[in-house]
Amino acid sequence: MRGRMAMKKTMKRLLAALIAVLTLTAVLSMSSFAATQKTVKKYKVYTVLGDSVAAGYSHPGYDINHDYNKIEWNLVPGTYPAIVGKATKAKVHQLAHSGYRSTDLRALLCNDYNGDGMSPLRLPSVNNDARHLNVDQLNVLRAAFQQDIRDSDLITVNIGINDSTQPLMITMETLQADLGILGSQMLALLDPFNFVKNTLLNLEKLAVDAQFYAALAQAELNSFRMFSENFDAIIARIHELNPKAKVVVVGLYNASENDTIPSGGIGIPIGDIFGSIYANMNQYMQSGSPYASMGYYTFVDTWGISSHMNDPESPIYRADNHPTLKGHQQIADRIFAVLPAKK
Repeated sequence: MRGRMAMKKTMKRLLAALIAVLTLTAVLSMSSFAATQKTVKKYKVYTVLGDSVAAGYSHPGYDINHDYNKIEWNLVPGTYPAIVGKATKAKVHQLAHSGYRSTDLRALLCNDYNGDGMSPLRLPSVNNDARHLNVDQLNVLRAAFQQDIRDSDLITVNIGINDSTQPLMITMETLQADLGILGSQMLALLDPFNFVKNTLLNLEKLAVDAQFYAALAQAELNSFRMFSENFDAIIARIHELNPKAKVVVVGLYNASENDTIPSGGIGIPIGDIFGSIYANMNQYMQSGSPYASMGYYTFVDTWGISSHMNDPESPIYRADNHPTLKGHQQIADRIFAVLPAKK
């Protein structure tokens, strides 16, 4: 009897020791693969795809010239592409541009797709006529974009925020005849996050009724379908151009999380509206896309990062929806966490 008890105690000790060893091994294994800014693996060429967030809008060094014929843009100091590029010691192709939607990025990557009726606002147009796409110039951009992707061993994709604001603009145009409002909306399109801010102000002038919410809900549903289709096409094309590159998809954040807009005696929960849209888009990118489980990319969550809207320390607090430099560092750190450490 005593022998059996002693054997049981011995087995328990051995099992506890084995668990401890396995736990330590797992921890060491994770720490050896997950990188930091100081330990991240070096890359040769890093290509940045995205919109105004990746472009560094609202920070010193950002080029306010909205030339949609231009291919590469300057790296804005302190933004996540600059931080990642410096830490990985990579040559950086900054292809992100304010205003890009998934529709526009898809048009740049897929030669058989020319976007939609809004694309000439963001892609090359004939004599700056937003109604006519300049396909010849678009092909010049396509060739450059696609070659940069072929040459890269690291690519980040940060797209979708402008897809989510588009339906609100369309709904307002449909239901509101005030040309002054519509004119300011069109101007704000050039700075996409400023469009959101402009939209919030204009919403105060709109009547809040069932028609508006019904139209908005349908528009957002259609937008999500379009985004998911575009996202899959973008990822598939990147993989086709360069199946060996490490692709990191940067998720969306909700800068207006707690915001409401007073209108008609009630508060429009604009933060909740956008929040649910961004959450659905994030969920699709993280696990809903068929390419997520195929290992075509790694998703990085950016929910809760510092933005000018939510960070009281920002010098332009509540005046802009873009990330602060602190927010850009947070995004960079989350990118580093999914990259391998140097050996």
